Amino acid sequence: MVESAGRLAAVVMASGFSRRMGRNKLLLPVGDGTVVGHVLDQVDRMGYRPVVVVSQYDEVLALARERGFYAVMNPTAVEGKSSSIRLGTAALEALAPEAGAAGIAFFMGDQVLLTDTLLTELNEAFLQSRTGVVFPTYDGMPGSPGIFPWDMRGRLLALTGEDGGMKAAKEQPDRIIYVAAEPGWQGMDIDTEEAYALVRERLGVAQ
Repeated sequence: MVESAGRLAAVVMASGFSRRMGRNKLLLPVGDGTVVGHVLDQVDRMGYRPVVVVSQYDEVLALARERGFYAVMNPTAVEGKSSSIRLGTAALEALAPEAGAAGIAFFMGDQVLLTDTLLTELNEAFLQSRTGVVFPTYDGMPGSPGIFPWDMRGRLLALTGEDGGMKAAKEQPDRIIYVAAEPGWQGMDIDTEEAYALVRERLGVAQ
C-alpha cells in the first residue's frame, strides 16, 4: 500500500449521466474490474481517509461500501457537478465535525490513468503548504484531482450547477498551486467510445 495521503480525505464524484458515451461509463470493464472500481482501488491504496463516494447509481455505491467507504446517494445529479461536490463536502463535515482533515481531494470517477506517482506529488505539494489549493496540469491545462484545504469547504458548499472546484479556487487565486503531470495523458477521462478504447490501450488491456 502506497499511503502517501497523510491526513487527506477524499471525495469520489461518480454521478454523471454518460450522455456522450450512451451507456454508464463508470461500470465499463477495465482490467479485472470496472472503471469506477479502478479509481476506488487507487484511492484506497493511496491511504485517503475518510473516503466519501457520491453517486446516483446503486451499483457504484455498493462498490464503495465493499471497500469500507462512505456511500452517499445523489438525488440531484441532474443539477451538475456541484451537487456531488456539495454532498461529498457535507458528508465529510458530518464525519469529522471538529478536527476535520488537513484537506480534501476530489476525484472524478472515470480517470483511470492517474499514476500513484502523480498522486503522491499532489499530496506532498498540498501537505507542504497546508493552505494551498493543488491542481495537476495536463499538457498545461489544469484538471482533476484537485486538493482543497479544510477551511475552504464553505466555498465548495456554495457551488451551483456545473461549477467545479476551480471556480471556488479562483476566488482566491494566490492560493493555487499547479503540479505538472508527466505524461500529460494521465488526465484523460472516458467520455466517448474512442476515449474508452484509448484508455484501455494505455492501460495495456486487450481490446
